[in-house]
Order: sequence, then structure tokens, then C-alpha cells
Amino acid sequence: MAFSPTTIATQTTSARDPRELYEIKQKAVKYYNDNGVPNKMEDVLNTMFYDSPSDVFGYLANYFEKFATTPTITKIKAREAYDSKGQPTVQTEVFCTVKNNLRLSATVVSPTPNSHLPDNTKPEDREADDTERQNSVTAAVSILNTDLNNRLTGLDPAQQQEVDNVVSNFYAELQAAEEERLAKEADAAATEEGSTKDVETASQASGKGKQPKSASNDERGKDQKKKGGKSQMSVAVPVEPSEKFLPGAGAVSTISRAACMAAAHIQQIPVFQHVAGLRFTEVPFEMTVPTPMVTIIQSGRAALGKSNCIKEFIVVPKPGMPLSQSLPLIQKIYNYVGKNLFTKSGVAAKLTNDIGAFCPTFDRPEQGLDLLQEAIAQCDLTVGEDFFLAINCASHEIFDYDPVTGKEPPAPFPGQDMHKEKGKYEILTGQAKVADDVVEFWAELLGRYPSVIAVIDPLRRQEKEHWMRLSDRISDQCFVVGGHAYARPGLLKDEELTPDFVTSGIALKLDRLNTITDTVQVAKNLQDADNQVIVSSCNGESTDTFLADFAVGIKARFLKVGAPVRGERTAQLNRLLQIEGMLEMSSRLASQEKFKFPHITPPPLPEPEEGEEEPAKKEATPRKK
Repeated sequence: MAFSPTTIATQTTSARDPRELYEIKQKAVKYYNDNGVPNKMEDVLNTMFYDSPSDVFGYLANYFEKFATTPTITKIKAREAYDSKGQPTVQTEVFCTVKNNLRLSATVVSPTPNSHLPDNTKPEDREADDTERQNSVTAAVSILNTDLNNRLTGLDPAQQQEVDNVVSNFYAELQAAEEERLAKEADAAATEEGSTKDVETASQASGKGKQPKSASNDERGKDQKKKGGKSQMSVAVPVEPSEKFLPGAGAVSTISRAACMAAAHIQQIPVFQHVAGLRFTEVPFEMTVPTPMVTIIQSGRAALGKSNCIKEFIVVPKPGMPLSQSLPLIQKIYNYVGKNLFTKSGVAAKLTNDIGAFCPTFDRPEQGLDLLQEAIAQCDLTVGEDFFLAINCASHEIFDYDPVTGKEPPAPFPGQDMHKEKGKYEILTGQAKVADDVVEFWAELLGRYPSVIAVIDPLRRQEKEHWMRLSDRISDQCFVVGGHAYARPGLLKDEELTPDFVTSGIALKLDRLNTITDTVQVAKNLQDADNQVIVSSCNGESTDTFLADFAVGIKARFLKVGAPVRGERTAQLNRLLQIEGMLEMSSRLASQEKFKFPHITPPPLPEPEEGEEEPAKKEATPRKK
């Protein structure tokens, strides 16, 4: 089929020289031939004739679309927005050049990370935290609109790892610059202090400015013994390592998520399918929908009452129950609990918190577990068969570094016995337990509630030996899940899983420095190690439904969304319903397998030294059938 650029010729003025027109025609022929247009036109016209589509131009558009230049990021626009708690957060837009047109390819409103302050912190003490959050949002908006906009322009959003590497490397540069600044300030302070000491030494040598002799540690220790006989100082329990985030750290997770959504939009596929392509070498045909973990009651240290040890009381439908069946039942359970609390304690008992959960007054953890079991039974369901329970212990929130003050104690005096006192967990108000007792507490309590199939953060990771001892006793009946016990994905992905700290589940969040690449890699590593993955929402969420797609894409076992109310929570559940319908319509929906709890065996204890008795092994507490 010969191609004649007649249009090009007719668009030129008739007054032009014939040779000039001829040259224009030759340029047009070369341009089209270099781009393969004549051959492609011939192929599509011949194919279309036999296919005889009803939409001729739609057929042509679909054919030529696959030859279009790969879309690339052209512009990033960020602005301040607000989360479900009314707190400032970042809204990020990614614009890509698609088929010669600049298009908005993704919009993301990032979640607000949970505050490091306890829930019961006084309002006046939160001012510094609010200021820090505002500064971080302002910095993130600036970073996205300038540095990251310049560095990501021209990249293919579908190349998720490349995008995440650029963003992570930029943040690493900021960290290096901040460390260098702090080092210079420390050197300057040390130099100034040294100069001051030289002046004081010279003054003392001349007999001027003599200072009274200060008491030494030994003398202070003697004074303590004289006053009270025994030193009341607590042992300095190691503080949990707390990573310091630079202002604007939230830009990392935000742009990573936005690039992922933009890639799915450009490819015209659901986000969960694009994420599955990142998680698996080949996207599986059959896919599962994660089982919802829904928080009905929130308690913990910040709540009224004496019970501190369980922060969240959660219901979980049985594996394989369709969402179209389980979600109405979850709503019935939630409503029953609300009515029950109203009947017993009045309107105030029905008040809910930021995630939509009820916050009643409990003096014992059994009260919350009993209430949920009662609600499940009242909905004509069988506890432990149709619906199960899960608990989030959040043990790091009830641990006191000093049993009295709740703060890390100062350095001990020389000769002080460091093993007489330890940091404790305040299980109930006024009832603090050491790690040994906490192991016994959880083993006994869970033995009485066999319907509990997941326990999140029952101990801190610092108590590895006790974590493993507890896991040995309860892991046959429930998943032992590490949430706060694990480092963020960016650090965890490079850590080797060791036998001295083993879990059967991990809770992952997408906030701050958690990129898509890192989180997907950690999910894969832990799934390969026989762990169940829980994708968890933050306290300050938005109606963005990316989390639901992400959970489906990485084949997460559970999606923990908060309560079954409030728009930002139900948006995730509604999206799961939609995905379930899409997979079912295309015959790709697979059912979740029944719960299988892998036994966690502690590593062998070291051989006892000569003259030291071997510790007795405690038997597991039998659970009610």
C-alpha cells in the first residue's frame, strides 16, 4: 500500500515553487517511513477488515496505543490537606505525559502517622507534637514541589524500584547533611567547653575561684545507704530505639504510593493488579481478598478503668466467608456492643474515638472479651467457628522504664545490684509485672479464650527470651504478631531473620519512610518465613482506598482498618467489596485457607555453668475446648 502525503501538499500555499512542494513531500514520506506508519497502517487496515469492529476508530486507537511513547512523570504538585482527625497532612498529585498530553495520573492524601505520645497526654503537652507535625507537613510539601519534582521528572512511574531509590537516596542525603551539621555543632560546643575549663583551671591554680568539693558517686552511694539502707534506684532498662525522622519524611511514602497509583492508571489496570506485578514474578490468575480485622472496642492505658493490657478488641470473620456476608454481621456485632454499653452506662458509653471504636470503662481484660463473645452469640453466630477474636496488646505503651516514675532512671551508684529491680508492664493500674509474670499472664488468659486467633505485640522485642517462651506456649492456637516489635520495612528488609526472635505474623503500615518497594519486599520475606501479613491503617487516615488494593496485591491475610464506621474506614471496606466482586466476575476469586498456626520453638538454652541449676521448663497452659 503506497502512502501519499497529499494533505501536506495541499496545506502549502499555491504560490510556492513546485520544487519546494516536492521537497516537503519527500520529507513527509521519510518521516512516516522512519516511524513505520505505512506498514502499521497497512497491517491494521487489513486486520480490521476481517475483524469488522462496530467502533472503527476505537479499534484504530487501541491498535496504535501500544506503539505510543512510554508515559513519564512530568510534574509533581503537593499541597497541605487534612486527615480524618482534622490534622494537617500532604496531598500529592502526579502528572504524566501520556500520548503527548499532560494528564493528572494520581492523587494521594497521605495518612498521618500515629503520635509517639500516649493517648492520655494532656492537651498542653501536645502543642510541641502539633508544631512538629505542622513543620513536617510544610517541609514535605516544599520537598515534593522542588527537589523531588526535579529528580523524578522523566521517570517511568511503572518502574517502582527506580522511583523509590531516587526518593530514598534523596532522604539519605538530607540525613547525611543533618548529621554533619550536628557534628559541627558538637565540635564547636566541645571546643567552647574546653576553653571554659582552661580558664577555670588557671583561676584555681592562682588561688582564685576555688570550688567546694563535690560528692563522688561512692560518697553519694554511702549517703543513700545511710538514709535508707537499701538504694531505691531502679535498674536502667534499655530504652527502645527510637528513629528520629527529619521534617518532611512523609514525602517518601507519599510519592512512592502516588507513583504506584499513577502506573496503574496509565496501564488502565486496577491498582491491586499492578501491586501484584510488583510482588510476584508473574501475576497469579487467582487472587484472594484479605480477611477484615475490625476493631470494636479500644481500651489500653489511655482509657478509663484499670485495664491497660489490651488496647484493641478486634473481631475476625472465619476464613472463606464472603465480604458480602461478613460485613453485615460485623455491623450487627458493632451495633449490639453499642446498645449494650448504652443500656449499662448511658449515652457517654457509646462515645467513640478517632478510629470509630467504643471506649468503655474496663477494670479487667476479660470484660471486653466477654462482651464481644456475647455480641457474636447474640447475632446467632458461633464464637470460634463463625467469628473469632484478636487483640492488640501494644505492650510498648504499658511498659515503664521505672516502676514508679515511668521514666528511664539515672545511672546507678557503684556497687548497686542491677538485678534487684526491672522495668515492668502495668497490666492493670497499680499492678505492674515483670516479663516473666507477663508470659504467665498471657498464657493463662488466652488459655481461657480459645477464640482469640491473633495477639499483636504481647511483649516488647527487647524481651526476646520471654517473647519466645510465650510463643512456645500459645503459637499452636493463635498468630503471634509483631507490629511495633519490628523495625520499619526500610530497615527490616536488610535484616536477617534470626531464631532468637520469631513471629507468625507482621503488621505493616504505609507511612513516613515506608516505600512500596521496601514494604513489598518485607511482606515477601516474612511470607516466605511462614508469617501472615496484616496491612494496618493509621489513626489519621483519609478516604483514599489504596490500602485495600495494596493488601490484595501483596496477598495479605488480613486488613486491619479500625471500626466499621466513619468514612475513611468504610471506604476501605467498600473497596474490598468492589475488588471481591471484580475478581468473582472474572472467575479469579480464590477462597482464604483455614487458619493454620505454626508452632514457634524457642532456640535451645545455653548450657548452665558449673554449680548453676538448670532452669525448670514450665508446661503450657491448657486451653479450653
